[in-house]
Amino acid sequence: MSPATTSRLLPVVLIAGLASPASGQLGSVTGTVFDSIDGGPMPRAMVYLWDTSHRALTDEDGRFRIDGVEGGEYSVLFFHDKLGTLGVSPGARQLTLEPGQVAEVELATPSMATVVRSQCMIEDRAESSGAVAGQVLDGPSGLPLGGAHVTLSWDEDGSPTPRFVATQTGPFGWYRSCSVPADRPVLVGGTFFGREALRREVVVEEDGFTEAAVSLYDHETSVIHGHLLDNESDKGIEGAETWLRGTPFRTLSDGSGRFEFEDVPAGTYMLMTDHLAYGVKMDTLVVPPDESLAVEMRLDDRPIEIAPITVTAEAPPVTIDRRRGGMVITRDEIDRVRQTSRDAADVLRSLHLPGIIVRFNSTSGRTCVGFSSAQVVMNSPGCVEMLVYINDVRTTDPSLALRMPPDAIERMVVYKPLEAGNLFGVGGGNGVWMIYTRGN
Repeated sequence: MSPATTSRLLPVVLIAGLASPASGQLGSVTGTVFDSIDGGPMPRAMVYLWDTSHRALTDEDGRFRIDGVEGGEYSVLFFHDKLGTLGVSPGARQLTLEPGQVAEVELATPSMATVVRSQCMIEDRAESSGAVAGQVLDGPSGLPLGGAHVTLSWDEDGSPTPRFVATQTGPFGWYRSCSVPADRPVLVGGTFFGREALRREVVVEEDGFTEAAVSLYDHETSVIHGHLLDNESDKGIEGAETWLRGTPFRTLSDGSGRFEFEDVPAGTYMLMTDHLAYGVKMDTLVVPPDESLAVEMRLDDRPIEIAPITVTAEAPPVTIDRRRGGMVITRDEIDRVRQTSRDAADVLRSLHLPGIIVRFNSTSGRTCVGFSSAQVVMNSPGCVEMLVYINDVRTTDPSLALRMPPDAIERMVVYKPLEAGNLFGVGGGNGVWMIYTRGN
């Protein structure tokens, strides 16, 4: 621990007060230290009874035990290198130990939301802004990436060029930005030695905090071939300004209503159009890696609800009677596990749906979401992957669905192998996972 760190943490420690030991039989203090930042136990944390020589180091499960302690009132503190790096202290917990007894105490670090708020309080912040923070992870392994570059970008009214802020992750993979515009969609992206994040949008309230984790993968960019059509006449719409919100991808549709974006990183975007006769229209667009997407968007000059955009990759859309079974996962259910889920695979894992397996294969570096081999039509050992559809279009890259952030998902439907085989044919014999993004 550096001298600078010591001087910063010492004032907090002094507030804890002095222990008041009483003579008599010796007891023990046990407990655990929980890492609220990473959501797990904190090994190798040093736990102290203030103003005594009693201390212990936590094990791999975050547990500790201090023996030979006289009865009395104590202040219990702990320290870890992570706290020194972040410049925070959790303060002390008060403990009463009866002579000859065992007292248990639960200790925890501040959450990252608390850390970010405290750090942002001492920074100069723009008006009508909030804070966005999160951890950048290596997608296949889930390991945090220090030194990764993170960008947050958003559209400015009246400007064709998006505004953005850039930041870098610390040694534990966390980033923060304290002056993100409030109540405005912000696109989050990141890079690390050629790996790219699946981009997605977040919104933060004024003086609020939003956590946005970022997972990075090795994947190629995609090309979007778009077509804007009048909903009544089916004619192409010329001269419509078209862009992906929060990005520099912006163009005008040609005489037949067509437009194109090249080298688009994978992620979930809001496709925007603006035309004098039709006004501003928008819809969610999921861009998989290394694809050539044909996107059709219909516009109407009347305030009526029309069909969402149609996206075609390598398979045509399907029409399914969704009233016929399936495990429906609503937006409310997704929200309940959103804070502990970094992607769609985590959502399914957290919901503990019957029969569904979410398993990471360290050999292949892939995560399998499917059913056990005993339930599927085609016998195969271990986890058997389901077919995956995004907005009724089958994707040939299920890993895109697994990495989709929870904020982008409106609802999901999972069909078990038997009913999926009846609805989708032979190809559905291993189960089907339908994902519908917001706006669809």
